[in-house]
Amino acid sequence: MRIGRRGFAAGATLAAIAGRARAQELPRRYAGTTLNILFRGSPAFDASVRLSKEFTEATGVELNITRIAPSDHYAKMMLDMTSGTNAFDVALLLYQWKHEFAPFFADLSKLNTEVPGAPPLALDDYPPKILEVYGKLGDKLLGLPALGDVAFLLSNRDSFAAKGIDPAPAKSWDEVVKRGQALTGGGKYGYALPAGKTPQCYVTWTLLYHAFGGTYFAADGQPTLNDAAGVKTMEFMAEQLMPTSPQGNLTWDYNEVLTSFSTGQSAQAVMWAGGLGALSDPAKAAVAGHFAIASPPGGALLGGTSIGVNAKAKQPEAARLFVAWLCSQPVTKRNAAMGTTSPRISTLSDPELVAKYPYYPAVKDAMVGETFGYIPMRESEQVLVMISDEANAACAKTKTPRQAADDLQAKALTFMRRRGMIR
Repeated sequence: MRIGRRGFAAGATLAAIAGRARAQELPRRYAGTTLNILFRGSPAFDASVRLSKEFTEATGVELNITRIAPSDHYAKMMLDMTSGTNAFDVALLLYQWKHEFAPFFADLSKLNTEVPGAPPLALDDYPPKILEVYGKLGDKLLGLPALGDVAFLLSNRDSFAAKGIDPAPAKSWDEVVKRGQALTGGGKYGYALPAGKTPQCYVTWTLLYHAFGGTYFAADGQPTLNDAAGVKTMEFMAEQLMPTSPQGNLTWDYNEVLTSFSTGQSAQAVMWAGGLGALSDPAKAAVAGHFAIASPPGGALLGGTSIGVNAKAKQPEAARLFVAWLCSQPVTKRNAAMGTTSPRISTLSDPELVAKYPYYPAVKDAMVGETFGYIPMRESEQVLVMISDEANAACAKTKTPRQAADDLQAKALTFMRRRGMIR
């Protein structure tokens, strides 16, 4: 689909959305208590932090919000919960961490009966895969989706037109490279590859590995990260995407990709739905109104974040009330009006919001359609770090792609054996 500037004329309408239906009627039985909440420091949660003041006004519950860098999130939360400190009553949770954190988070499946007066959960308003991947583990609901995200392939329509390239969505990653080669030159680049030892690097690896038919594990549970798909992925990043990407990208993560595409330096990039708002704002991006989005060849990778309650929260009912309020349909809609990508179908389909964010239907279709996640295993974060380390080595040419794939397999195999996951 295409993103046009006309949607920004709907700003006044969205201001009305944000201004109406203020804090719902909420119980004040917890007035005078304080909740300690862990949010990320990324802009995606700015709106949630601002809106949270209304929860205090409605309930009398004070909120002590700590914002942490995404790179420190996992370690800080794991240390807090495993040490028994339990400094946070409420915390954000990435789905790839849920196997480790399941014992430390409360089950929210009966929240409405446990906390009288809490807003309805309306779980059927989430795409089934989103609710399943983000918040569930077995029969336990660890968290409610707070930020919906899915990866897209972006293309600069002006750059494509200047080279006479068909703007239709790429059908394969080979086509992405072919276009990138044609678009590279004169200080411009065909693809923004994040090749640093960073999360966005393993995002790229995961997209390619899935598209090339990778399966992660054999039938006996052994990892298969240096199979044909694993080797091809390393080769593709190092030998195909790297030559069409800007210098300096060996340290790149999300923000660098966003900047490179938004300024027109790179004509193609993988970007999360959460970044589309900034890219569609003429005040923030030179490409606003001039880019197209499509699911990457091979399928859509899920990102996103849920929010849950510490199983040992000092104020468990007040904590559940806050989570239910923040993720309720009215507050989710107001969050979306302020730029947060919604995980709810009703919000992504709302005509007023679609007028402002015309990419919402594409986000909804991607979330409702065929999606996949990161490597599904306990302590997956450790293997994801190994992936980015080895992919960086292949792209930096300190290792051959085959050596990087073999070393990744060896590291993952050793790690899983020592952690008792396999024999």
